[in-house]
Amino acid sequence: MHEMIRRQHVAVKATLAAAGEFHTQLPVRDPKARLLTLGIGTSYHAALAVAFAAREASPGRVVEARPAFEFLDTPAEMGSDVAMVFSESAETHVTVRAMELLRSRKVPTLLVTAAPQGEGRAVATEVFETKHAQESSWTHTVSYSAAIAAGWALVQPRPDPVADATVVQAVEDALALEPRVMETVEALGDRDRFLIVGSGSAAASAREAALKIREATRRFAAAVGVEELLHGVLPSVNERTAVLAITGTSLERRRADEGLAAVRHLDGFTWLVDTSAGPSIESGLSLPPVPPGIAPVVQAIPLQSLAYWMAVQDGLNPDIMGLDDPKVLAARRSFGI
Repeated sequence: MHEMIRRQHVAVKATLAAAGEFHTQLPVRDPKARLLTLGIGTSYHAALAVAFAAREASPGRVVEARPAFEFLDTPAEMGSDVAMVFSESAETHVTVRAMELLRSRKVPTLLVTAAPQGEGRAVATEVFETKHAQESSWTHTVSYSAAIAAGWALVQPRPDPVADATVVQAVEDALALEPRVMETVEALGDRDRFLIVGSGSAAASAREAALKIREATRRFAAAVGVEELLHGVLPSVNERTAVLAITGTSLERRRADEGLAAVRHLDGFTWLVDTSAGPSIESGLSLPPVPPGIAPVVQAIPLQSLAYWMAVQDGLNPDIMGLDDPKVLAARRSFGI
């Protein structure tokens, strides 16, 4: 997992360059084309982030992000002109079945994947392969960042090398903050209840961070919106709770600051990851500001690192999602993916 986290600078840089040269026949850049984004798990979080990026790139564009399972279970009327599907392996069963349904309904599909082969590639209308993003850990990190980078670049009306360079530098700067993340892990101690807060483009970041903490550390984590933190969450917060907020706009930052202050009244641990270029942070990290549509790539890095180092601190292997526990292994073998 650590190697995959550190690879993100190379993967994002190479993927953005490849996306700039990718000539698709599908209307993924067309602001008039209704866009559907799909995925499962980490890939669904990438789909959420890219849907936000598409709306930001073309205000007023009709864009919908859906989990592949939900789409397959209740497809309803096909209201999309083009679909962008995310799958690191190109083999996820539910995602491939959703792609088959799209094909049967004649919705052209662009598959974004890290895999050089896989069943999904044959079903897609076109394939974009991210670079240096195949995972060697089951706790996926680099494939998520590369997928968002690809999707963000492909929904822009036109390539923007200057913006790409800004993103690549921001990724490098975020990776350089790892020592401060390690200090935070020490401060967290044995807290075992995590609430990850994020709205807007950071909603995908919050969901993904909660998933990484569950996968890598076996501690429980859930995601909520910034305003939701202030509406009914506080009664569940105590000294064993860590509330980690992610903000990308001035309004998100202001409301998150208020929520985190309230958490401290309840003896909860607080930490903030901010890309809004807001005021200095006492407990947390100020990351380089980037366009909101690509911010999830930068925001994810310290939270991925946090999950990794928490697992190391606890003597756990973050790469195998708890399958060295016989009960977890038995539970996992009871179903298929």
